[in-house]
Amino acid sequence: MNRPDLLIIGGGVIGLSIAWQAARRGLQVQLIERGEVGREAAHAAGGMLAPLAEADCDDPFLRLCRQSRSLYREFSTELLGATGIDVEYRTDGTLFLSLKDEDDEELQSRYNWQNEAGIDIELLTATQILAIEPSLNPAVRWGLRFPDDHQVNNRLLIKALHAAALTAGVDISTRTTVLSLLTDRIANRTRISGVETDRGRFTSSQVVLAAGCWSGQIHPRPQVTPVRGQMMAVEMDSPPLQHVIYSSRGYLVPRRDGSLIGGSTTEIVGYDRRNTPAGMASIIANCVEMMPTFARLSLLETWAGLRPRVDDQLPVLGADPAIDGLFHATGQYRNGILLAPLTGQLLVDLITGETPSFDLTAFSPARLNASTVAG
Repeated sequence: MNRPDLLIIGGGVIGLSIAWQAARRGLQVQLIERGEVGREAAHAAGGMLAPLAEADCDDPFLRLCRQSRSLYREFSTELLGATGIDVEYRTDGTLFLSLKDEDDEELQSRYNWQNEAGIDIELLTATQILAIEPSLNPAVRWGLRFPDDHQVNNRLLIKALHAAALTAGVDISTRTTVLSLLTDRIANRTRISGVETDRGRFTSSQVVLAAGCWSGQIHPRPQVTPVRGQMMAVEMDSPPLQHVIYSSRGYLVPRRDGSLIGGSTTEIVGYDRRNTPAGMASIIANCVEMMPTFARLSLLETWAGLRPRVDDQLPVLGADPAIDGLFHATGQYRNGILLAPLTGQLLVDLITGETPSFDLTAFSPARLNASTVAG
């Protein structure tokens, strides 16, 4: 490829979504990934598209998440058409269980504000919950159903986005570590000119930093903290779960292949992705609390990933305030899979000079006092 129109740092779900959507709009795109495509946070995720089960209020972040979730049906259909890969988009909804006295306040609060906001939410008795999911703990007290919370198979999503990007003409360089950004000083403005890597220089007048929790190693702002999440998968019993199951302490995600994912931990341990006995024990305890038969199911896999989190736990989306041509798409924390369709759309809008369909002010890098990086 000649000098590309756009250079993307990071081959996770966010970088791939931006790359595919940019290439579809006619841009020549170069993507650089430090390891293998999609093997970091996106590979380790649960695939839940569940903004409502985790939201505490109706704010710009929830609206961003809901808008991205609304794109998923078309997004998954387009990926299927482009690659033949079914990403297993499911709309069964999420059940959030009250299992202890202390759970009631959180669930009641969530029900009250979402009901008042006109969001589709259902309050279910224990009898109603066990009628639709008989494998759950018979001691469940009550719960909420979020019919607009969906799910996708995140590993199939990565596979599809990778294939779609390649088909659209994206040039992907793996096992290539970005060492620094390159900039020029033109008319009293600092402008991006490319990146220096361990395999040489890549040049472009437009660069997207979408390197997840490694973003902060390339640019000092935003400061991105890796947060480890340990996970496990078991072979699902009969009858299989249909809904994603939540409690205040864990979750269960059923897959069409008969596996059941249990998660997760939240640990600040640097870049350590190892599983630990303590992490596995906490996941098992929380999953057994939701579904007692979980304790006797066959273990299929354990893994861990590093989620990218900034201090205010909001994503960083938009143009860098100090370096012209540099754009940020990082800090998605627990919502990278959910935000992938809309993030790709909005970043390509910004890059091509179009007006984004969503106001990104609340997520702007400017809120973090981004500083310049010497070229």
